[in-house]
Amino acid sequence: MEGWGKDLSLEVLKKIREIEEEAKRIIDEAEVKAQQVLRKAEEEAERIRREGVERGKAEAEKMIKRAEASIEEKVKQVEAEAEAQISTLREKASKNMDRAVERILAQILGVEG
Repeated sequence: MEGWGKDLSLEVLKKIREIEEEAKRIIDEAEVKAQQVLRKAEEEAERIRREGVERGKAEAEKMIKRAEASIEEKVKQVEAEAEAQISTLREKASKNMDRAVERILAQILGVEG
């Protein structure tokens, strides 16, 4: 019977060793999977960050283009208004010039107008 008990003890120890090895294998696999999940999460976070930056840049560019278009339109309006005022002033100056020349000539020639 002593041999039988020894065989049983060896069998139990062998089984314990197998279970420990299986547990270690499971833990190693879990660590590898955890690293893979972490790496994928980091990659996804980086992708999301990049997309956010790209969307932000695109939106900023749109805002700048809208602002530039608005400024261009206002500049055109101001230029048109200035041209209209210049034209009006030229017409008035031209009319006044004729009268001014007549007065100066009248004064030089001694003629009363």
